Amino acid sequence: MRAPMMLIHTVAAGGGSILHFDGARFRVGPDSAGANPGPKCYRRGGPLAVTDANVMVGKLIPDFFPKIFGPQQNEPLDADAVRTSFAALANDIGDGRAPEQVADGFIRIAVENMANAIKKISVQRGYDVTGYALNCFGGAGGQHACLVADALGMTTVLIHPFSSLLSAYGIGLADIRSVRQRAIEEPLPQTADCREFDERLVSVVEELAKQTRAELLEQNVPLDQIRSS
Repeated sequence: MRAPMMLIHTVAAGGGSILHFDGARFRVGPDSAGANPGPKCYRRGGPLAVTDANVMVGKLIPDFFPKIFGPQQNEPLDADAVRTSFAALANDIGDGRAPEQVADGFIRIAVENMANAIKKISVQRGYDVTGYALNCFGGAGGQHACLVADALGMTTVLIHPFSSLLSAYGIGLADIRSVRQRAIEEPLPQTADCREFDERLVSVVEELAKQTRAELLEQNVPLDQIRSS
């Protein structure tokens, strides 16, 4: 079977990717703090994450962020908690590196993870990425785009004015869908009269369509806008 599709390769190195030190090496992800509790700076008791590393090195400035954090959602990013946590981590590592250097080390690992993911779908397939532009999107994209481009030898980065909202915007424009499927183990009719068999198929299809309509109605999709296929 042939069907239109897009080749997508993802890598766990987003702003919520958790930072680990196992006593010997740094590791970024693949587990994530997500949006809740989120990184340490979100004031929800989350772990140190890539976003915190960017706060630590000054790439994210709390004064430029809306005050929507904390229990009452009226506080800025918690830079003090980030500094305290990285200071404690630097002390645990014990090799003399400053907290800022520890944070920068984690950022470099995250950047390499991103660059390697791009190489997997380009260099390993025979494409010379140095002749392409790096398309940047996502809330944390702008924090790492130039470093990723440098790691790949790319000289052009495209950043859309709404780059941090493109995923949400795309989801907002996409159709709301509900999908159901069921296997039917029935012998194919050996005669030209397939009416009974067809009726069973129609019954199953109608039942599945009823389930999908109910799910869409629960999401406040108007009945006259629902189509079954």
